[in-house]
Amino acid sequence: MKMTGWAITMGIGAAAGAVAIMMLPRQSTARKLASKAANTVEDAACKVGSKLDQALDM
Repeated sequence: MKMTGWAITMGIGAAAGAVAIMMLPRQSTARKLASKAANTVEDAACKVGSKLDQALDM
């Protein structure tokens, strides 16, 4: 699978998951856990992006 196909598939999956989570009540434990997981993934993606930028700027 090409990288663009993989990225598109991941994006669609993330969007579908976000829609499902937004349907849950605000005080739901599942919604809180999903929010924490999303924040963790976002932080990891930022770190990976920074490392890639540093590696490519060499």
